[in-house]
Amino acid sequence: MDRESEYLFRLMGAYVRGEAPGDAHGVEPEKLKHLAYIHYAAGILGHMVMQYGLFPDHGAPFRQECMVTILRFGQRAALAQAVFEALEEAGIDYLPMKGYVVKDYYPVPELRTYGDIDLLIRPADREKCHRLMLDRDYGIKTDWEPVYSYVKPMEHYEFHTELLETDITEELDCRAYFSDPWRHAVNRGGHHYEFSPEFHFMYLVAHLAKHVAASGAGARMYLDLGAFILHFGPDADWVRIRADLEKTGLAGFANTALTFVEKYMGVASPIDLEPVEEEVLEALASMTAHGGIFGKSDLDSGVNAMNSHREGSRVRTVLRRLFPAAKTIRRRYTYLQKCPWLLPAAWVHRLFLTRKTWTDHAREARSIMDADMEKVRRVRSLHGAIGLGKDRKSGK
Repeated sequence: MDRESEYLFRLMGAYVRGEAPGDAHGVEPEKLKHLAYIHYAAGILGHMVMQYGLFPDHGAPFRQECMVTILRFGQRAALAQAVFEALEEAGIDYLPMKGYVVKDYYPVPELRTYGDIDLLIRPADREKCHRLMLDRDYGIKTDWEPVYSYVKPMEHYEFHTELLETDITEELDCRAYFSDPWRHAVNRGGHHYEFSPEFHFMYLVAHLAKHVAASGAGARMYLDLGAFILHFGPDADWVRIRADLEKTGLAGFANTALTFVEKYMGVASPIDLEPVEEEVLEALASMTAHGGIFGKSDLDSGVNAMNSHREGSRVRTVLRRLFPAAKTIRRRYTYLQKCPWLLPAAWVHRLFLTRKTWTDHAREARSIMDADMEKVRRVRSLHGAIGLGKDRKSGK
């Protein structure tokens, strides 16, 4: 792993710990700046530059990015508050999750950027929520029964009625554990809810695993785990969390992720960890650093698709992308649960609804057919080693 990647991880960990990041000798500022941008951590870098006098000859652009990040956060927070107030007035229970909640675990919440604001709502409120957002002139970006997303300039909201709509991998299915999220919801007044800390940590691990398995995850998702650990400390029931990780099959991946956070970001794990091979950690760190926020800066869509579906054949992978498995499409179109014989019609229905993205599908199909199979094999091997495939020791 190059010096700039190692230093970015260390700097981000030092930020959540409230400590100096240490000597930046040998770190090239422009390379570090590029990495911070693709990990959406430029504001954090700017903050640390100002606080600890780093890179005195290059500090102005870093400081400017910090100020811009804070200003943009304030604008988006005010817009989000208006949506929350509208949900309250409509009597819709809502539960913010992921980045919008995790930001409050950071020393300066305004520096924890987020792309969209994710909220869990009850299935019974699906149509009421939909009408509310349309009445407020939001455009529809995603139309999927478990997930609807709405957009305006500077705004992007995702409303979920389920937490995990698909399996994390073919070998790792945690949907049963997350099937009743409202059982773990705590009321914070009115119609506003939050997850219990233990369930929230489990979801952060599962969400991280899902991103790593699909395309990759940037440093910020690992930093979220570190920020959570420092925020809750012994107040969280780590014995219960460890038991739930084992129950869901996420223990192996969590062990790797927490080892990553401990080694590269300096946040000690509250759970006893088993050793992870050094070359595995190095490979994960390198993939994380160069992949950016969602891993897409380093791997093309063809490699991601081949790895996600594990079909072996390029042609079979293309067909699976165009015509998802019955169990997958059944969760998207609930009418299939009563009329499974309508599956062929559901595939046509899906193709019609996604007609605006046919060009993207064609581009991805070409990428799959041109995918570097050696790179696919390396990624699959790494996923197995970090707990996202067959257990590297038992073969299960």
